[in-house]
Amino acid sequence: MEKRYRLNLSWDYEQEEQWINKLSAEGLHLVKPGAMKSTFAKNSSVRYTYCLDYQPGLGTTGPAQEYFDLYGDAGWEYVTSYHGIWHYFRREWSPKSVQKLYTDRESLAGLYKKMQRIMAVVLLSNVTTFLVMMIGLINRWSEMIWTVAIPVTVIYAFLFTLLGYGVIKTGRKIKEHIG
Repeated sequence: MEKRYRLNLSWDYEQEEQWINKLSAEGLHLVKPGAMKSTFAKNSSVRYTYCLDYQPGLGTTGPAQEYFDLYGDAGWEYVTSYHGIWHYFRREWSPKSVQKLYTDRESLAGLYKKMQRIMAVVLLSNVTTFLVMMIGLINRWSEMIWTVAIPVTVIYAFLFTLLGYGVIKTGRKIKEHIG
C-alpha cells in the first residue's frame, strides 16, 4: 500500500479524477480516498478509469446498494466511498473512449447544483455560528481580543473564503453546463 498526499476540493472533483487516473496509469489503484491523504495498491498489470459521484445522504448501505448495482449494470465497479457522500467507481481503461458517469449536460448541472446547495448551507451555518460567538464575546472583547477573537476570526475568514469560492465556482460550472 502506498499513501499519497494531495488536497482534494469538492468543486474540483474532476482534478481528483484526473489525478487518480494518472496514478492508475502508473500502476497505483485507489483503495481509500481522503481529503488530504489517499491510499493506493500497486498493480501494474491493469489500468482503470476512475469516476466520482456526489450523492449526499445516500450512505453506503441499504438504498445505496441499488445505486451501486445500477452503475454495475452499466459496467462500473464500485470501489469505495468517502464519508458516504463521494462514491468512487472504476472500469478497465480503454484508449478508444473517454468514460464518464455523467454523459448529458442536465445531469452534470444537477450534480453541481447539489454540491452548491450543500456548500451554501455550510457557509450560512458557519456565518451564523461565527456571529453568535462574536456577539457572546462583545462584553469581554478587550480581554479576549488577542487570545480568542482574532485567531477565531482568521480561521473563520479562511473558511468563509474557501466555501464562498466553492459556491461561486460551482455556480460557474452550472452556467457552463446549462448553456
